[in-house]
Amino acid sequence: MKIFCISEGSIYRVDTGKPQQLTCGRIRDYLHAVNEMKKRDEWKTTGSGAQFMQVQEKEYETEGEFLRSLSSDGSRLIYGTFIDGVGGLYFKDPETDDETYIFANQTVDPGRVSCRNGKYCFDAGEGGFERHIGWLNTANGGTDQLTEGFTSESCPFISRHDPDTVYYTAMGYAQDSYGRVTEKSPCSVSAYSAKDGSLTDILSDPAFDYIKPSDDAQGNIYCIRRKYEPTRRKTNAGRDILLFPFRIIKALFGFLSMFSMAFGGEPLRTGGRNPAKSRTANERELFVEGNLIKAKHIADSDNSDEGMIPSEWELIRHSTDGTDTVLARGVMDYALLDSGVIIYSDGRFVRRLSGGSSEKICRIDLANFISITE
Repeated sequence: MKIFCISEGSIYRVDTGKPQQLTCGRIRDYLHAVNEMKKRDEWKTTGSGAQFMQVQEKEYETEGEFLRSLSSDGSRLIYGTFIDGVGGLYFKDPETDDETYIFANQTVDPGRVSCRNGKYCFDAGEGGFERHIGWLNTANGGTDQLTEGFTSESCPFISRHDPDTVYYTAMGYAQDSYGRVTEKSPCSVSAYSAKDGSLTDILSDPAFDYIKPSDDAQGNIYCIRRKYEPTRRKTNAGRDILLFPFRIIKALFGFLSMFSMAFGGEPLRTGGRNPAKSRTANERELFVEGNLIKAKHIADSDNSDEGMIPSEWELIRHSTDGTDTVLARGVMDYALLDSGVIIYSDGRFVRRLSGGSSEKICRIDLANFISITE
């Protein structure tokens, strides 16, 4: 068994205990082509003639989150990219480094791929808010969309218990009279039935998000449960108006104090604190899975056993009798194996959960899209 994940925009193998970076051929070839085009066009933008003509250097997209997803069909990795407005999915043999494309030259932003019994299901969007799931034909790159509407469906998982069922994360949007998005709904676990095309709500709660579903051979459903955080928070207009002048003064003083510390080495007020050190050392803000969270800040030491993801992000098992069991806390991503073993990330380590006990496999920050090959 080999374990892979995405961390900081690159693919890593982590089951060896030390992260080993893999190359994405599509991204490598694109960056190489951009460098060659820059060299070829350099003469157009340099020298006195170019300055006189005010010729501007052509801009190329060389930075960004090119790597969008990572999955596995058991023996091969499947990674998704979105570069310069073009999305694509690619098979990658982690042993030989050989790659073949599934589809390319399509303006879709590809997400996770689930494979079972030769069937592939994936999620994708075309910009904006909508994402939908669909069947994927890896032989010719054809797709068959399964869901629709002004919604987001992601993280499909073809059921182990019933291969005709696809579980996925579902989320809707609220709009105002002008058609602008004003809020997102809590995420729920839904199911698509290939037998009759029906959609069923499996797990939902106004207070929680349920994301990244999977199941075992007995039909128990696994997912990450976290507190639902609305985009727009309730405000007290009267209180905000009263505090507005004080907040402006506080912000102005804070800016001047930081300016004084940066260029003078001293705060404006004698005995004043360095504003750069005034933040708590126990947490920091991070965007994880599209959510701004207070992630734990851990000392850079492998001796610490803590993760970075808040404990409110719980990996749960929803049993067939309706009971929920918390299996692990502070979970960012996970992969459930056929044996019942769970490989998961807590934002700082990739861990193995078996028989109720957890052990560290590898230290790697913000590991996502955990994928397994045999």
